Amino acid sequence: MTIPENLGHLVSEIPNFLSTDLCAEQIKQAEALGFASAPITSETGTQVVSEIRNNTRVIRDLPTLSAQLWQDARNLVPRNFKGRDAAGLNDRFRLYRYQPGQFFDWHQDGSYRAADGQESQFTLLIYLNQGFEGGGTRFADVFSSHVFSDFTIAPEPGKALLFHHPISHRGDPVLSGTKYVLRTDVMYHPATSGCR
Repeated sequence: MTIPENLGHLVSEIPNFLSTDLCAEQIKQAEALGFASAPITSETGTQVVSEIRNNTRVIRDLPTLSAQLWQDARNLVPRNFKGRDAAGLNDRFRLYRYQPGQFFDWHQDGSYRAADGQESQFTLLIYLNQGFEGGGTRFADVFSSHVFSDFTIAPEPGKALLFHHPISHRGDPVLSGTKYVLRTDVMYHPATSGCR
């Protein structure tokens, strides 16, 4: 389905962002490390709430991969957003695994603030595989300040999905097979004073 025009640069698809070999390598490494239940983060803290999210994940700090992917992403993300200049990708990657019946219900992604004042504004989600049914990423104007018709992005190996954290979305249930997704964030420098 087509991304609504009024979302402008807030949601975009990037086909063939990651090579098939690199996708397979990320899955292999994550499986070797082992997966744990993926929690949600709210005002009350971090906790596993299977009614909202029941997939598993592996967290890894990968500065080399972050720098490599930034070379490809830097011209595809908003260079300046709300007075902040793009800085790079977060070195922390989360690899999510969704097996049959697993999902992540409606939510908005939270922003990460680094010690140096950099703050994330956009999610970079990369689909790593095929061979599963379901598992699309659905967007809706639930909890959102933007008004648009619901739409779903179909996963394709190597495709990246870039979107502003406050856009409400969900990971639809996987019906069969196993879905793997790699997620990180686009970081922005602290806001500059004055006009741009």
